[in-house]
Amino acid sequence: MKILAVGAHLDDIELACGGTLAKAIAGGHQVKTLIMSQSGYTNIDGQIQRPDEVAVREGMNALHKLGIQDIEIQHFPTKDMPFCSDIVTAIDLVINEYQPDLIFAHHPFDTHQAHVGVSQSTIAAARRKNTILLYEPIVPSGRSYVAFRSQVYVDITDYIDVKIAALKEHSSEYNKFGAEDWIEGVRCRCGFRGYEMGVKYAESFELLRAELSFDQGCQL
Repeated sequence: MKILAVGAHLDDIELACGGTLAKAIAGGHQVKTLIMSQSGYTNIDGQIQRPDEVAVREGMNALHKLGIQDIEIQHFPTKDMPFCSDIVTAIDLVINEYQPDLIFAHHPFDTHQAHVGVSQSTIAAARRKNTILLYEPIVPSGRSYVAFRSQVYVDITDYIDVKIAALKEHSSEYNKFGAEDWIEGVRCRCGFRGYEMGVKYAESFELLRAELSFDQGCQL
């Protein structure tokens, strides 16, 4: 199976579906990540908190930790990625070339404006694809008036450590979001999702649409 994960920023994918992608790779599936910005960040006071080159280095190291080698990084502005034809086209081109069987995308009711724009653009670009899962936002994103619905679960018990190791490659984000409190928040959420499905750790997704296969050996 060919899997495409689309994220606005370097760290979005690791946070939301890093364990799932690591598990897929271990199972012999092909994974590509498409990140729409170099992800450098400037605070509201104009101070550069994370330069582009630092974000790219940390993000590449993090994705490599998960076993992902096929990484494409676009150059849209970190904060300004609206639902627009330029972003839809950029994602459309990747989908047409890569032809994924499964697409992971941002939740469209995130509270980060760039996440919302990339989500809507991914959904538009994937209009001819049949299986799309929306991944779960995490604080400070995702505190919306429309809640994320956990509908599809993946057991990542054997991959929680590699997910955490990938997150720790984001040194600048680690310090920004509370160091070990950030890591503990991610681990606890995976623990809660695991509890919901009867395992130790899990990641969950909201289903946009899915194609079912009844081929011999296929499991629903």
